[in-house]
Amino acid sequence: MKKATYLLKALGYSYLITIIFVLIYNLVLTYTSVSASTIPLMTSIIVTLSIACAGFYMGYKNGSNGFLYGILAGALYVLFMIIMYFLAKEDLKFEMNMLYKMLLNILSGGIGGIIGVNMKKN
Repeated sequence: MKKATYLLKALGYSYLITIIFVLIYNLVLTYTSVSASTIPLMTSIIVTLSIACAGFYMGYKNGSNGFLYGILAGALYVLFMIIMYFLAKEDLKFEMNMLYKMLLNILSGGIGGIIGVNMKKN
């Protein structure tokens, strides 16, 4: 039960981090001359870092198997994002580019989990 709680907290924190950084980026777009063509890159970076933070939290709290728990957190984050996207758009089309991004995001959760476990041991 404790691990499920950690997982839910990790996902909550990662979504909170995503929202905060997207709002900051929106302010930057609004009040500076940053081009709108940077939106896809920045959203990918923000989501990847948020998932890595979720993996970090899982690895830090569990103290072992950080890669596994980080991948789990990353996969659930991606799954919930797909569900939210489908609910908003209803015409979700999988492309190879999307698959690569999903795999990168899941892997970033695993890397975050490894870092979290190693930070716990120090």
